[in-house]
Amino acid sequence: MPILICIPFVCEFETGIHLTRLFLFLFCIQKLLQEAKRKLGEILSAFEFLDSNAMNLVLNHLEGARNPLPTSLHNFYVLIETTGSDESSDKQKLEAFLLGSMENELISDGALAQDINQASSFWLLREGIPEALMRVGAVYKYDLSIPVEKMYNLVEEMRSILGNDANVVGYGHLGDGNLHLNISTPQYDDKILSQIEPFVYEWTSKHHGSISAEHGLGLMKANKIFYSKSPETVILMASIKKLMDPNHILNPYKVLPHSPIS
Repeated sequence: MPILICIPFVCEFETGIHLTRLFLFLFCIQKLLQEAKRKLGEILSAFEFLDSNAMNLVLNHLEGARNPLPTSLHNFYVLIETTGSDESSDKQKLEAFLLGSMENELISDGALAQDINQASSFWLLREGIPEALMRVGAVYKYDLSIPVEKMYNLVEEMRSILGNDANVVGYGHLGDGNLHLNISTPQYDDKILSQIEPFVYEWTSKHHGSISAEHGLGLMKANKIFYSKSPETVILMASIKKLMDPNHILNPYKVLPHSPIS
């Protein structure tokens, strides 16, 4: 069963220095991840996070979405799920983890799903983000792999760059360092895109991340591979591909750059 918990930062941090809030978020979220791995061990199957912008979008634009912690809107949420063979034991571990984390002030509130329906409603808050974004307007999507201690910095920097011109949303698989950076605007705008790219790719490369995580490079971002891989590595990849697929019929035009590599 999943558990939805809140990182303990409320309104007073909104008017403070972003870096202070960010440092506290990163410190607590890493500590919380360590505690989850230590206390839940092998039954820990998901450790997802979403920020308040993502939560707002889902609650306002997705039918059936409800906040199980409605007393206040928090800055960050974490969705934890376990998968074990003993439901009773798993539940006890989750409850003990929740209580201990609250006592150590790692979280400010939490809710534990009591049945499959509640579990589904928790996951709707996380998995419904892409649909909610599409209902608002245009979306620029980036699937990045970034060290956990730095991953939310990019979200904050994009907000500073774009200001009120866009709604910058951050969520993803925290346990894997996978950030989904989604930027929502009323309509697609070349001016907005020029502020996003190549900044996102350059920032990710600078901080030793990867511009492709779970969804890969695909077709549209194949030419961006050099932000994550050296030319020598790409040449080697192309050589292996040519050896295995001399007629270029397997997954053509994907991953490797479209133009020849010199």
